[in-house]
Amino acid sequence: MANTGKIAEVFFENAIETYEHQMQLVNNVSYFEPDAATMQNANNFVWRPVQHHAPIIEGWDLTGQEQEIIEETYPAILGMPKNDLVRQRADNVRDITFWERRGKTSGMQQATELNQTIAEAIRTQGSLFYRSNTSNGYEFIGEAQAIMNERQGMNMGRHFVLNDRDTLRFAAELSNRETVKGRPETAWQMGQIGSQVAQFDVYTGSYLPNLAGGAAPSGVTVTGAQSFAPEGGSVNATTGVVTNVDYRSATIPVSDTSDFSVGDKITFSNSGAPVESVGLADKTETGQAMTFTIVALPSATQMTVYPKPIAVGDSNLTTTQEAYANINTQILNGATVTRVNTDASAKTNLFWDMDAVEVLGGNIPADLFQQFDGMKVIPHTLSNGLNMYMIFDADMTTMNFRYRCFIWYGITIKDPSRCGVAVVGS
Repeated sequence: MANTGKIAEVFFENAIETYEHQMQLVNNVSYFEPDAATMQNANNFVWRPVQHHAPIIEGWDLTGQEQEIIEETYPAILGMPKNDLVRQRADNVRDITFWERRGKTSGMQQATELNQTIAEAIRTQGSLFYRSNTSNGYEFIGEAQAIMNERQGMNMGRHFVLNDRDTLRFAAELSNRETVKGRPETAWQMGQIGSQVAQFDVYTGSYLPNLAGGAAPSGVTVTGAQSFAPEGGSVNATTGVVTNVDYRSATIPVSDTSDFSVGDKITFSNSGAPVESVGLADKTETGQAMTFTIVALPSATQMTVYPKPIAVGDSNLTTTQEAYANINTQILNGATVTRVNTDASAKTNLFWDMDAVEVLGGNIPADLFQQFDGMKVIPHTLSNGLNMYMIFDADMTTMNFRYRCFIWYGITIKDPSRCGVAVVGS
């Protein structure tokens, strides 16, 4: 058993070491691990609050103008554990270097899976989008800076990942910048190109997904004038039951959704005038069309989008509700819907604010598992807070050893308006 334990330790140590050196995205997003008992009782599901917005009221006499506080929330969900499950007969576990190599492979695959999961969530749920044909790397990344700054979202640390082909496209220009010169060898091994390039730490990643699209469908219009308000949780006066609302989404009725897909990036125009984004703090029009991402198509005439469009000047809103406005005007009846990801398939580049993407960590009762006869557990907390586990046992009848290495997490795009996709194209 001692030898089996040593093999497990070698496997696990190599998996951990490799994983720690491949966690490019998870180290650049926020992390939260809820109480394990609470998550069990809530079926691995928890509601999380977001930052408030507040109106500024001018004047001396504010009688009767007291405002409420809207506590917006979003759901964070633990997904399924990501596992590496191995079974080997006794005559295959004699060479320790075999398990060193297998541990490294396991760690690399686990890290790649996590990077891909985060990247896919940003691709699908991030609402920011632009296309640029510049050959200047700083200008390409700077467009994301301009979009995020003019919308006045929080800057908790911004990150940009270029795909391999676009890294090659921009490499010569970026390499001449002072923010990139002299990068240590370890930084290149971790995929980091430079820090504070247009306020972004810039990386390269081979795991970035493609964004499908196509020519913008023609003649698709909105059915009815749209009015959306920020919503907080409510409490039933009779039963005391709390009902939460996902602040991120709105469902908009349209004439036809058949040519749209989940993940499409769209804009709205009223009689040819684009619905524009505004600065969240001062409500100043940016002059740029507000982009949304389709996260669901509930029916042939409905699309659910992130973020919820809340309009300046909407007479249906209270003073406090209007403080949450993110567009300059309501989306009106007959407004046209335009898909802006018009390439049939484009390799993505991703950008986000660290606080906009959240990894929810899960854990198991490792001590309890230790009590089961013949089963051993080795837990380890990684540098970013996630827990990695190695569980192993043996079967005397078959002379097989089993090793299960896994991590348990969930990915949440907590603020889709602070992350998105950039593509190279005309």
